[in-house]
Amino acid sequence: METKWPFMIIAFGLVFLLGLVISGLERKNVMKNWDKRRCELAVMAAAGFFKDMSDPRTKTQFAKDNFDFCMGSFVDSFLNKLMKPVGAMFEKQVNLTDSSLGMLNSIRTINQTLYNTLSSYLEQFYRRFNNSVFEISRITQYFRMAMQRMNAMAVSMIYSGISMFRGMLNSIQLVIKVILIICGIMIAIIIVLWFVLFPFIPLIISTLGAIVTTVFALTMVISATVADQAENSKGPFCFTKDTMIPLEKDGKEIFVSINHVKIGDKLVDGGIITAIIEMDGMNIPLYDVEGVFVSGSHLIKGTDGEWKAVADDERAIITNKTVDILYCLNTTTHNIPIKSNKGMIYFRDWEEFAEEDTRGHYTWNYEVLKELNKYVSYDKWKKSLTISTEVPLLSENSKVKTSDGYQLLSSITIGNEKIMDKNGKEQKVLGKVKGELEGVKGKDGWHTELFEWIDDVWIKGSSTVKEGKEKMIGENIITESGEFIIWDDDNKVDKVIRDFTDIGYKAIYKTYPLVGARLRIYE
Repeated sequence: METKWPFMIIAFGLVFLLGLVISGLERKNVMKNWDKRRCELAVMAAAGFFKDMSDPRTKTQFAKDNFDFCMGSFVDSFLNKLMKPVGAMFEKQVNLTDSSLGMLNSIRTINQTLYNTLSSYLEQFYRRFNNSVFEISRITQYFRMAMQRMNAMAVSMIYSGISMFRGMLNSIQLVIKVILIICGIMIAIIIVLWFVLFPFIPLIISTLGAIVTTVFALTMVISATVADQAENSKGPFCFTKDTMIPLEKDGKEIFVSINHVKIGDKLVDGGIITAIIEMDGMNIPLYDVEGVFVSGSHLIKGTDGEWKAVADDERAIITNKTVDILYCLNTTTHNIPIKSNKGMIYFRDWEEFAEEDTRGHYTWNYEVLKELNKYVSYDKWKKSLTISTEVPLLSENSKVKTSDGYQLLSSITIGNEKIMDKNGKEQKVLGKVKGELEGVKGKDGWHTELFEWIDDVWIKGSSTVKEGKEKMIGENIITESGEFIIWDDDNKVDKVIRDFTDIGYKAIYKTYPLVGARLRIYE
């Protein structure tokens, strides 16, 4: 055993030397490839052995730093390998998203192309459509203008016929007057030359007598004819108080006598009552139309669908009946449905003209001004001519001039004989009117557009009512002369105005041809 120890020590020494030689050689190789081999397990364990002499760190510090570096590298490598599938999955998701976005962009491009193509096509269509509509509108406008000209020509022909008829009557009357003057001269000559013409006196007297008798007879016939025509046309267009008006209430049809209807009541045809007119009915002959008693001048819708005066309707029968008070209405439809013994009959309201018939309203104002200003130059009143559709109403607090002083309009009653005209004469109140205005406001003394007497000429005055949201009740009266006086509180002067009829109670019949012509257009 003792002989082996030297051999083992020599062997161990040789191995140790061999290890040192190999370590020295490996150390050079490791240090030469330090970046690649520094994290090998054996190198990490003996990292201090591989420290370069120029490195100021201690072997322990160098080994610790190398260990930290390698552990960081191991962690990074582990995380990279761990996250590689996740990254690959996200990469594929991104690729899919890019593909989807590309597809959406393609769809958007296709839609944009379709939209541009369709817009181009529709633009051409709209352009042609607008051109067609413009042409149709232009043609319609020309047609409307032509119809208006035809209507104007028809109205002109009517008035021309009336003027020719009046001219013929005036001519005949002039001839009659001339003949009478000649007869008077002949009578004077006979008186002067009595003795000279004595043998021919009987013949001359008999001839003159025949001429005078014929002339007077002709005069009476013409005067009676004209008077009868005028009287038949004059008068109110109203109904008796027992006339039954069909109203709609809570979805049901009820019948109320005309003297009990109220402003705001709804008629069965959808119209709303906007004004109630009461008139003096004395000496006004009434017609019986299937049990409905009405004045002969009122417009009725005939069996042929045309509007005509009651006196001209084949159903109307003249009666001897008269009443103290007659009634009429204004409605939003300008129609008055009335229950008769045989069904429903439609009459026109007081206003008659349709709201949209602005030309009719303008012509009405023209005819009224022409009639009122017969002897006044057109230049003096033409500037006041307007297209007015307002119903002539005044505040119930307006002050009306009477022979006893001023009275509130609301206190004026039918039959009052003390209303003053512009000439200072007393006159009788023939009618009372109460109506509603919507969407307006005003103060005491307000009025809608009225015909006023200013500087010795009748003009169409302006309204003192302003736009608002209130509903107001106005009043007016109808007088014998067609005018009365109110107190203008703003200017502290009297103002002469026309009554509710505008043209005057006795001259309304002169407007019937115009009303008939306009209704034939708008009905």
